[in-house]
Amino acid sequence: MDSFKKRLWIDLGVALILIVALLWGIFFFKSNISEYLLKITQARQLLASQTSKVYDKALLEAQYNSRAKNYLSVLQAIIPSYDNLIDLNQSLQTLANQYQLTYGFSFTSETQPTKDRLGSIGFSLALGGSDTKTSLAFLKAMETFKYLNTIDNVSLRNDEGRFTMTLKGRVYYR
Repeated sequence: MDSFKKRLWIDLGVALILIVALLWGIFFFKSNISEYLLKITQARQLLASQTSKVYDKALLEAQYNSRAKNYLSVLQAIIPSYDNLIDLNQSLQTLANQYQLTYGFSFTSETQPTKDRLGSIGFSLALGGSDTKTSLAFLKAMETFKYLNTIDNVSLRNDEGRFTMTLKGRVYYR
């Protein structure tokens, strides 16, 4: 019996060591599985976010290629570079001549372009004509002038049948 008890205690000790090792292994792997599951979840979220960003970028590039390039070329046509404004005086004089107006032109100010804003050149026009209709037609034509512009001030006077118009505005450049 002594050998039986001894064998029993040895078998119980081995079983107990195996159970403790098994429980330790389960606890160890369970804590690691939670950690790995968290890492996998975070990686999947990051992958989904990056996939969404790539899709959005591809969509924006497609929209740029299909529409924005055309709009950009239109904007570049109506918003000239500074060097292209060299003929501003001549262009305005040609427009005034179309409406048979006398013409006087001067530059008033200049604002340099920045990263967020267009530059502008201020101008003043002194126009004379025989009636208000031609002066107002000229003013209306400024809405479709070949360069982007704003009219800041208009003064119209009648001096004994001779109409004069003073116009102050800005032409924008990039």
